[in-house]
Amino acid sequence: MKNDLEVVDEVIRTNQFDEPHFKQADVIQLVEDPFGSVWTTVYQAREGLYSYPSIFACLADPTLECEILQRTDWLRHAESFNPGFTETGYGVFYENGHDDGFDFLVKAIYFHSLQQWQFHVSQEFVFLFSLFREKDGSYYAIDKCGRKEQVVDVDENVIKFRTSYLMRYMAARQMLYVQFIDSRRSSSPNYPMRAENIGTENHQGDVHHYEIWYQSTESRDYLFSMLYARSIVRPDDVSKCKIWPYEDDESEDYPEFAIEELPNGDLERFSCNPDKLGNYFGENPNAPQYLTPVFFSPDVLDRYRGNPNFQVTERSLSCGTQWKLEIDNAISERVMVYLGDLGRDLPASERRHFLDHEISPTGQHISETAVAQDFFCSFDAPMGPVTALFSARCKLDEAWATRFGHPLYRPAHPDENDMEKLIRIPAGNGRQEFDTVILNLTKYCIDYIDESALSVCENGGSINKLESTLRELKIDADIKPLRDLQNVRSSSIAHAKGKNYEKLSDDLLTGDRPRDVARIIERLTDMMNDLASDISAATT
Repeated sequence: MKNDLEVVDEVIRTNQFDEPHFKQADVIQLVEDPFGSVWTTVYQAREGLYSYPSIFACLADPTLECEILQRTDWLRHAESFNPGFTETGYGVFYENGHDDGFDFLVKAIYFHSLQQWQFHVSQEFVFLFSLFREKDGSYYAIDKCGRKEQVVDVDENVIKFRTSYLMRYMAARQMLYVQFIDSRRSSSPNYPMRAENIGTENHQGDVHHYEIWYQSTESRDYLFSMLYARSIVRPDDVSKCKIWPYEDDESEDYPEFAIEELPNGDLERFSCNPDKLGNYFGENPNAPQYLTPVFFSPDVLDRYRGNPNFQVTERSLSCGTQWKLEIDNAISERVMVYLGDLGRDLPASERRHFLDHEISPTGQHISETAVAQDFFCSFDAPMGPVTALFSARCKLDEAWATRFGHPLYRPAHPDENDMEKLIRIPAGNGRQEFDTVILNLTKYCIDYIDESALSVCENGGSINKLESTLRELKIDADIKPLRDLQNVRSSSIAHAKGKNYEKLSDDLLTGDRPRDVARIIERLTDMMNDLASDISAATT
C-alpha cells in the first residue's frame, strides 16, 4: 500500500510534472530563510489563483514565538491592525490596533465604494530612520550629503523593505519578524471538479512551520499543491540597530593629511581628529594646531559643483543645512582647509575623497581673504574675485529695485540653480572649463537681465536696452565689459572660431585662461559697482 507522498510522486512522474515546482522548493527556501536577500518582501498579493505566492509579514512580541509556530494559517493580514472600540462585559474600551503583541510593517485599507486599495508603511519605521518619501510612494534614507538609498520599494502588488533596515528595526524594538505565506501551484489554469486530497506534508523547525496539501483527480492527470507557512526571525541584540546611543563609532575614521613636506620628499601627516590637535588653550601641545592648513587640488570640488544638494563658494562648501565646511578657494589653483575642520565639519564619508586630492603644502599659502576673515575677524576683508562679482550684482539689483521697484535681474530658472557654482576662476588652461565658466558668466550677467522693464530701442537685445535706459536716466555708464563678455561667448564658444575670435585674441584673450577669466570678472565687478553707485546717486 502506497503512502500519501508516494502517490504524489507517482502523479508527478506519470505526467512529467516539474517536481521542484509542485513541491514548492523555491517557496520553502523563502520559508526557511526570509532574510535571504538584500530585499525582503513584506507584502505580496497574488494576481491570480496560481501566480506567485501571497506574502504578509509583521512584527510580534518574542513571548508569542511558541504560539506563532504551532500552526501554519495566517494570524494576521494586511487589513488587520485596525484601531477602534471593543465592547465587553466590563465596558467599552478603545484599542489601538497593535496592543495584542503584533504590530504592522505595512497596513492596507480597502475603500469599497472606490474599489481601491491604499497601503501605508509603518510611520514608526519611517520616523525612526528619518526616511524621505518620493512621489512614487517609495521611501529613501538620505545621508549627510543628500545621497539617497532606497529602503522601502512600494509597487502596486508588492512592497519590499531593505533587509538591513528591517533587521535594525527589529533590534531596536526587540520584536520578532513574522512571515505568513500562501502559495498555490496547479497543472491546469482551471480547477477540476471532484479533485481530492492525495497527500500532506507537515514540517516544523526551530523558526518555521509549513504544510503542503496535494490534490488530484481520480484519473490522476492533474496536480494541485497548496502551501501554508509561518516563519519567524529573532531580533539581534539592541546594539545592532546602529541608532544612538548604539550608532557606529566614527572615531577611527579620521585620515591623516599632509601638513608638511620633508627634505627627502616624504609628506609628514597627522590625523584630522580635532580631539588630538593643539589649540590656543593648551590642548595637545606637541600636536599640530587645529588651524594647520591642508591643501588640495581644485578638482576636489568638482563632484560638488555638479550636485544640486551642494553650495560651493570661494569660502565654503555646504550641503543644505546639514553641514558646512569652511574652505579657502580665493586662490583658484588650490583649495585650502584647516586640518581640524576636516575632522569636525566634513562628514566621514567625504574625508577619503579629499584625501585622494591632497597636494604638498610646499609653495602654498593662505589667501589674504582667509587671513583677514579667519584670524583678524575683519568685516572689510578683501573678497575673492567671484564673491566680489556676486556682491556687486546684488548691490546693483538693490539699487535698481530702489529706483524702479524691481531688481534688474530675473531669478534664475530652477534648472539653472547651479549657475553660480559654475562661475569660478579656472584652475587650469583647459578649454572645457573655460567654456563652462564663460557660458554661465554670460547667463548670470547678461541673459538674466529683465528686459521687460527696459526701454525699447531699435537694435534690441538686453545690453542695448540697458544702455538706452541708462541714457534716458542721464547716467553715463560704461557697459563695455558686458559687450566684451558677449563677444567672448559668441566668438569663442557659441560659433566656430574665425576672424572675430582672432580679434578677441588681440584685445581680451591672452591664452592664459585663468588670468583672462579673472580679468573679465574684475571688469564686470567694477562696472556693476560703478553702475549701482550712479543709480543710487540719481535716485537721491
